[in-house]
Amino acid sequence: MSDPVEAYGNFRRPGVLFSGEYYYHLDAKNRLVVPGKIRERINVQIEGSGWHLVPGFDGTISMFTPARFEELAARQKAELFRLKDVRSYDRLHFGLSAQVEMDRLGRILVPEIMLRRAGIDKDLAIIGVRDHLEIWAKDRWDEFVRTNYAQYDDMASKAYETERNDARELPG
Repeated sequence: MSDPVEAYGNFRRPGVLFSGEYYYHLDAKNRLVVPGKIRERINVQIEGSGWHLVPGFDGTISMFTPARFEELAARQKAELFRLKDVRSYDRLHFGLSAQVEMDRLGRILVPEIMLRRAGIDKDLAIIGVRDHLEIWAKDRWDEFVRTNYAQYDDMASKAYETERNDARELPG
């Protein structure tokens, strides 16, 4: 039987599986409470403390544990840095990221500039997406779900087909 960790993205360790949607409101200092259900799943000895906030896709901010962020950085092949698009992506991805600590109440400070660049106001949704969390503007997340939910079955079929094809291409 194949190793499920290997079959999924060729990761060497499964890490934390994030899922669910959580609705929050930033306080006046742009502090965000990381959901308790998320906090209780993280083993700080393995994943590290705090979070890396990174510009995400589709106007979001992605949140990675320190271990996952370092793992993703290590997967990038150095020889790809010769490609201009890769260099530009790396500069934005790593240059605009922020490492934030969680206080004893489970809050993180989201930098104002990240919120502005992503178009996120005070009302937001935190979405668990496998290996990371995404911070969305609440109204944009609601619209995304409204617009895309009817195509869920088709998207699932395409995702499973892509995963099957990728698994066939893995060595060994």
